[in-house]
Amino acid sequence: MTGHAVTARFNQQVVELTSLVSVRLADPDALSAVVVAAASAVGMSAHGPPQVRAGPAGIAVGMLCRDGHIVLHTAPDEGICFIDVAARAPIRVGKAIEIIARRLLAG
Repeated sequence: MTGHAVTARFNQQVVELTSLVSVRLADPDALSAVVVAAASAVGMSAHGPPQVRAGPAGIAVGMLCRDGHIVLHTAPDEGICFIDVAARAPIRVGKAIEIIARRLLAG
């Protein structure tokens, strides 16, 4: 496929935050609130509330949206949060990541 311009329909960004000291990493309700706030701030409409699953080493929070998703995986004892945001262009997924990071770093 040479000579054909490809226009991205979706944007995705993943980031791993490390060295976090935050009680929010182990708080399912706080993590859910962070996901909802980030989706709201960038105009992502949720299909429902965030889904939360706790495991022996951390928590996973995911929210499916009309045109994308936001997923967090935390390892509180290690101070780690993996963030995955995907959304239909032109939603700024980087802004959602910034909001999540700011809220986790604040708490």
